[in-house]
Amino acid sequence: MEKTTTELLNILNHTDTGEMDDFIENYGKTDMNHAIFSEYMAQQNTTASAIVKGCRGLISKSYVYDILGGIKTNPSRDIVLILCIAAGMDRKMVRRVLENYGHRDLYVKDTRDIIIATYINNQIYDLDRINDELFRYGLTTLNGGLLC
Repeated sequence: MEKTTTELLNILNHTDTGEMDDFIENYGKTDMNHAIFSEYMAQQNTTASAIVKGCRGLISKSYVYDILGGIKTNPSRDIVLILCIAAGMDRKMVRRVLENYGHRDLYVKDTRDIIIATYINNQIYDLDRINDELFRYGLTTLNGGLLC
């Protein structure tokens, strides 16, 4: 069974330098799960076309399909967030997907992240509403790389 991040942090906090190699061998895996989106879609009985539609044109259709299919493996944090929101993911799953792609979780002391997390926590997956709120605060919108 996979250990939670909290459990791993507890073990790491009690690991001395002589035990570090064992810790890394057991828990230091950085393999990316290229199928994380397809696994989620299967669990939630959703489709790639529904996620494309949820992206509201902020990401090109072909790029969305490439990421969801595991072909593109290094999307930006904002692209990953757009996809997570379009897929209707809860906070726990958003964190897992962000970490999977090597991005930091939504940070509670970052106003932009607070806004995004609040909408996700309240199951409001409307990118237009989230972007309106970000704009209201003078923050960078989730735009998939489009110029605003």
